[in-house]
Amino acid sequence: MEYRLSPGKLIDITRPLDSNTPAWPGDVRFSKETKAIGAFRTSKLTMSSHCGTHIDPPAHLARYRTFVDDIPLNRLILPAVVVDCGKKRIIQKDLIEDLSLEGKALILKTSSGSPGEKSDSMEYAYLSVKAVELAVSMGIMTIGIDTFSVDPPDSTPVHEILLGASIPILENLQLNDVLPGNYLLICFPLKIVNGDGAPVRAFLQPAY
Repeated sequence: MEYRLSPGKLIDITRPLDSNTPAWPGDVRFSKETKAIGAFRTSKLTMSSHCGTHIDPPAHLARYRTFVDDIPLNRLILPAVVVDCGKKRIIQKDLIEDLSLEGKALILKTSSGSPGEKSDSMEYAYLSVKAVELAVSMGIMTIGIDTFSVDPPDSTPVHEILLGASIPILENLQLNDVLPGNYLLICFPLKIVNGDGAPVRAFLQPAY
């Protein structure tokens, strides 16, 4: 499938990486050490592979062998549907059951990512098992959310279902200025060989 890009219409849905970037408790936070060498600056970056806006390939679960550099491009550049989940903490299947999702990315906008909400709070919105089972059966290719995880803290069933179906997961998106509707998702992870995850630069382009 061919897509027409309009740079002026792109919406950047990537969280900035700096010392304030939220990180999963116990994970490596982002830090940058910059020095001058002659006429140039160079920096040492330290961070988790799942810091900030990032992608989980199936190999995020230890038993799978599909890594970041194995993700097909048709799961990184594709039509997307953005759903506003409001203030719901558990995203149930009724929010998606009437959508057309075959061959598309499902992007979930929650109140957890809204202004005034603490971006590092562990009381975030996540998917129910029944919702994600329905989404998979409806043919989604990729899924994204503006929270730490598609699962509740200390739990993995949604990751198990999605990654077991080879569906990449985008987490920690920034969707404050995005309205519900149809878009083109463009998502570029770092090409880390055998990567269990990677930071991404992600964009949405309205589909009108």
